[in-house]
Amino acid sequence: MPGTVKEAGLSWADRALRVFCRCVVRLVHRPRVLGPKPALDAPTIFVCRHVGLMDPVILMVEYYPMMVRPLVARDYFDKSGFTRAFYTHAQCIPIERRKTSTQWLEDSLAALGKGESIIIYPEGKRNKTGQGLLPFHSGAALLAARSGARIVPVYNAYWDFPHRYRLAIGEPFTLPPLPEEGESAAWLREQTVRIQEAVAGLAPRVE
Repeated sequence: MPGTVKEAGLSWADRALRVFCRCVVRLVHRPRVLGPKPALDAPTIFVCRHVGLMDPVILMVEYYPMMVRPLVARDYFDKSGFTRAFYTHAQCIPIERRKTSTQWLEDSLAALGKGESIIIYPEGKRNKTGQGLLPFHSGAALLAARSGARIVPVYNAYWDFPHRYRLAIGEPFTLPPLPEEGESAAWLREQTVRIQEAVAGLAPRVE
């Protein structure tokens, strides 16, 4: 597809991990997309509700073999040698939860510029209650504003075995042009609310 990157250029270890994840997801989670699933024909920022550790893996499997890279909290990324190797081979991008580092933003912009796509969880942590949405941080709006990439909202239903994993994927949209004064806090907050409403609007499909 034009404007996107496929996984074919990955190392054998990266491809093997993705094949393994596809098998696990298809056998255990058996995901069901409720409603239409937009084609991944342009670099995209998937903005998702976060209810489980497998959320990004399932979305990556749904869009195989396109290159979709999740953002993962740095404390999870560096938790052990195993997690560091796993997330690295899965092409994840680490993000600091509480620090002011913008390396995640630079890495994400570079990925989108190459035609890859990004998965981001603006809640900042897993919603363990399975109820509604936690407040959104402004990182998704900032990334979309800086890149001009389209946003696709995703609402993941709370999952427990042996039920099927359910999710809804919304229609792509883009943010309005930046105002003359640039990325003010008020403008980013306004766009963050808009993004959160788009994600929340998918809830009736899955709940």
